Amino acid sequence: MISFVGAGPGDIELLTVKGQRLLQEADAVIYDRLVNPLLLFHCKQTCQFIYVGKTPYQNTMKQGEINRLLLESQQSYPRVVRLKGGDSVIFGRLTEELEAVAAAGISFEVVPGITAASGAAAYSGVSLTERGKARSVTFMTGHLKNDDQQTFPVFGQEQTICLYMGMEALPKFLKHLQQQGFAADTDIAVISWGTYGRQQKVVGDFTTIQAKVTQAGMRNPAMAIIGESVKAEAKFSWFDQLPRFGERMLLVASKKPTIDELI
Repeated sequence: MISFVGAGPGDIELLTVKGQRLLQEADAVIYDRLVNPLLLFHCKQTCQFIYVGKTPYQNTMKQGEINRLLLESQQSYPRVVRLKGGDSVIFGRLTEELEAVAAAGISFEVVPGITAASGAAAYSGVSLTERGKARSVTFMTGHLKNDDQQTFPVFGQEQTICLYMGMEALPKFLKHLQQQGFAADTDIAVISWGTYGRQQKVVGDFTTIQAKVTQAGMRNPAMAIIGESVKAEAKFSWFDQLPRFGERMLLVASKKPTIDELI
């Protein structure tokens, strides 16, 4: 059995109860770059950890290799967890891996997680929908196979747009929205490492956001949230107001800590 588990956006307490149980039972965990490694403390001592993270513009494991690894792991480990950041059904290349597993006749299950857009919005004081302002939400990726052929759909005015991994595509994307009639003063929040203690957020509009992102040195993984509902973020922002927000801590232990001790 291979369990495809969404790890959530970063905060380890956002993992689902079912996801936690499957990690505790796993004989092997195959995990991505955007998975908080502290989640692996849920696993038993004998569990094998296999890292298959992809780093942009670096020579990392290809998708075909990951697919083969999934098939091989099932031969050695009875219970395998494929741990993916956020929600694996949203920009997680889940279909490609399910096709390989299903074709091999291996049983599987899919456990959803909190997607990055929901996590980043909630931890930044942004509601993705709002009566009278945002009647729909669009999730879009800024990562395409060929950026030269990048095109964007037509968007309605009363909606929130969430651009995943879109730092490089952001200037072109905003230009496209303005051509569709979006006002230059439309609010935009860009959040990197959403829900982590190192979360970073800048807020602006079409004319100011790019300079603010550059000044802050923000890079992927980052989420751009565009729409009228962003206006209230300063009023409802809570995470960055916590007493120890942004602090770094060094943990020194003579034995492996439990997940409860880490939390």
